Amino acid sequence: MVRKPSLLILELTPESVEDKSEGWLLWELMRILGLRKYVRFPKVKGKEDFLNLLDDASEDYIHIGAHGVRYRRRTSLLTPRKAQIFPEDLKGLWVTKRKKPELVVLSACYAGHSDLVKSFSEAGCRYIIAPLHETYWDDAALFSAIFYKILLGERKSPWISYKRAMRGVKAAFSDLSGAWRFYRYGKPVPIEY
Repeated sequence: MVRKPSLLILELTPESVEDKSEGWLLWELMRILGLRKYVRFPKVKGKEDFLNLLDDASEDYIHIGAHGVRYRRRTSLLTPRKAQIFPEDLKGLWVTKRKKPELVVLSACYAGHSDLVKSFSEAGCRYIIAPLHETYWDDAALFSAIFYKILLGERKSPWISYKRAMRGVKAAFSDLSGAWRFYRYGKPVPIEY
């Protein structure tokens, strides 16, 4: 029996304060696209809860919806209670796991910078997708839904799914925010449009 790929969505944006959540919108789009059976969407309470959920994840793919901050060449993710998750907080992630997540998608502003990408890569994640610049939550949800439709629905590789999603989104929405990047083992992989 072939195991179905699976996705964990970890949402760090305080929806109750902002009245919007990229992770929640992505969860709903997965339902509409008939892909919710592949997805787990637990409630994240704070920094320690996030790090525990991340470390305990058994899914192939992890999607992290959050606010990202870049200050003095240092990147961090913000939690719902305004705590910060820095690259060094990810040290020791998945060390006891034989099977590590294949892909982490970070839909936070500035999350595609080398310090955060390197932390996930060093923890054993093969692929990372993240924006280099500010990205709007609806652009992140749009890109992510198309990407996961190809990845989970059509069962394409992360790289093929990324290329097809970027080409499709760029063709329909030329001003997509974020400057999304694909990384393999912590190194950016160039894409031509």
